Amino acid sequence: MAIRENPTLTNKHTGYLARSGYGKSQALKQNPDLPRRGVRTLLWDPGHDHAAQRFTDQRSYKAAVKSAMASCQGFRLAWCGEQSVPVFEWWCRLAWICLDGQQPLYLVIEELAAVQPSAGAAPPAFGMLVNQSRKYAGVIHWTTQRSAEISKTVLDQTENFYIGRPGRMATRQNIDQLARVAECRPEDLQALQPLQFYRVSSHDVRLVKLKYKKI
Repeated sequence: MAIRENPTLTNKHTGYLARSGYGKSQALKQNPDLPRRGVRTLLWDPGHDHAAQRFTDQRSYKAAVKSAMASCQGFRLAWCGEQSVPVFEWWCRLAWICLDGQQPLYLVIEELAAVQPSAGAAPPAFGMLVNQSRKYAGVIHWTTQRSAEISKTVLDQTENFYIGRPGRMATRQNIDQLARVAECRPEDLQALQPLQFYRVSSHDVRLVKLKYKKI
């Protein structure tokens, strides 16, 4: 289980929300708060969006994580196999075991809505990660194009956001909610172009315009 609790650590969880093709993964990859080398990183990446050592077999993935943790070196290990709530819960339990309040562990989750059973409470293992990983040096970065389906637990525990143009299935209520977080008008969100985001942090809100990078 997670060890060496450090309650003084700040919340760095970050969510990336925009319709398909509008640059969520680009925003994640270009975020300077997510180091790409020399750090411990576990990825839920069924779409193969990130450079990493990839696995589709649970036993092999678990063995690789165990070996990487013992090495005390940086690593990037991605689960690219079955995408289901039970397997996601297994991945979350594995991530929880790896947490150490003295060593950051970055958790990258692509298209979170695909493994969320509802917009209510998060499933147990993921809920534990979202609610408690911060004090064990866990840093979660998640993306979705279906923000209305994201658990309220996740939204409440996420400190930073990159908010792009809402997905096609977003409701008026959901768009209004995103606009409040971004401190803009709903029509401002709808006018965003690919690679444009409102970056929301604990310090400020600003519009950022990214350029595509082959990362």
